[in-house]
Amino acid sequence: MERKVSDHKFVSIRGDDLRGLETEGRLFEDQRATIDSWCRWLGNVIFKLPLKPEGTAFDVTHAPTFRSLFPYFARRRDDVGFQSPQKFAHSAQSEGSAQIALSYLLGLDWLLARDFELEREEKRNLNARRKQVKARRAENLDSSSAILSAMAVAAHQANVQRERVASFQVAEHYEEMVRDASAYKNQLEKLSVEATSLRSSLAFIEESLEAEQPADIEAIEELYLAAGTQLPGSVVKTFNEIAAFHQSVAENRRHHLSSQMGSIRRRLATITAEMETARNSRDDILRDLRGKGAFSDLAKIQQVLAQREEEHAKLQTQYKDALEIERGSSASRINESHLLDRLQKDLITREAVVSEAVLAVVKAEKALYGDRQASFEISATKNGPVFKVTIEGDGSGGISNMEIFCFDYALYALTTARFGGPGMLIHDSHLFDPVDSRQIATAIQLGSDLADQVGGQYIVMLNSDFYDRLPFDQSFDAASKVLDVRLDDTETGGLFGFRFG
Repeated sequence: MERKVSDHKFVSIRGDDLRGLETEGRLFEDQRATIDSWCRWLGNVIFKLPLKPEGTAFDVTHAPTFRSLFPYFARRRDDVGFQSPQKFAHSAQSEGSAQIALSYLLGLDWLLARDFELEREEKRNLNARRKQVKARRAENLDSSSAILSAMAVAAHQANVQRERVASFQVAEHYEEMVRDASAYKNQLEKLSVEATSLRSSLAFIEESLEAEQPADIEAIEELYLAAGTQLPGSVVKTFNEIAAFHQSVAENRRHHLSSQMGSIRRRLATITAEMETARNSRDDILRDLRGKGAFSDLAKIQQVLAQREEEHAKLQTQYKDALEIERGSSASRINESHLLDRLQKDLITREAVVSEAVLAVVKAEKALYGDRQASFEISATKNGPVFKVTIEGDGSGGISNMEIFCFDYALYALTTARFGGPGMLIHDSHLFDPVDSRQIATAIQLGSDLADQVGGQYIVMLNSDFYDRLPFDQSFDAASKVLDVRLDDTETGGLFGFRFG
């Protein structure tokens, strides 16, 4: 197989058995295939994936593919592939992708793992929808019941305003009539002020008339007699003249005040009549204006009606959205519970498959750390199947890396037995960086023995000087395992049969 940088969408292929591969080219010449065709063919040969997924169970989103399966057998440090056993690309690979791939490779129900991924997508969409809806509504409207309450109030307000518009009549001379009513109002206010002033003056005159009294001569004489003095006749005569004078003045004053009172009463009567006339005229105008107004007033109340109806319509939309989200949340919880129940039952049904996987992992763990507690668990959670490799003391970087080795070892063995497998397991030296040399030697021996059993290759990329210092068992022919490979730039050069150009 050859892939040129200048023509990266195709691969050139030479081989004896390429049945099923869709190629281009003439007979007896190198064949050329698209990358998609090549990957589908490799997926069929290595993992028994259908060449044409159309019409099969694999004709769905998130179905396992060659690209989603093969990296478990050739992890890359650049993809953070040595971070955890479950993922070959710690940051780029989704949890769902890992669950689907491992379920397929280990012989579990990968369609069930896919259903968990679809449920996660639905929850993500629901959460995004919830944020959008929440951003569009008021803070106090945090549930469908609160929105329903606000919607009832808004509907009532809209109906009230709608009735106002329906009963509103436009008066032809509305502005003139309003001015007349205002003029009558002002007239009433002025007349009322004047009437109040006149009533005050009238009350004052009446009090003055009651207080007005003539001089009492006899009372003065009695006063002097009581004092022991008798008034002379001339004085008495003078007092009589004064009394007569005062009597004349008092009568004149009473006549004048009586005349003023009459004038005031007449003016009050006139004012009362004018006020009655003005009040009646104003009432007639207001009666005519009741339920009526100018075109500008009609436009204003129609605008208010439009606002009320818009508020009600907005609340209706929010209510519909809130109900949709609440129903979606309820459905999500029900579906999540249903998926968990299905997964639990599936693991029980596939107990033999689970046991096979557990024993394959534990076999490698015991060979590496016989004195430590080790396990491999496939557990059912509400988030889907969880694959957990554990070696006692795995807080250490070296032991954590060996958990990855044990998982890859078991996966290679099980996949080869089930599908034929990739024929190789590749480990970079970075997997062994923090590991004790004894465990490295044991791991390489385990991989080599497994490769010999299944007829494949366990490829480890180590510096030759480091490899020579590893404490292998005496029965292990370490020298025979080293490939004499050279990378050169000659016409026939390359690496592992691959040419770069």
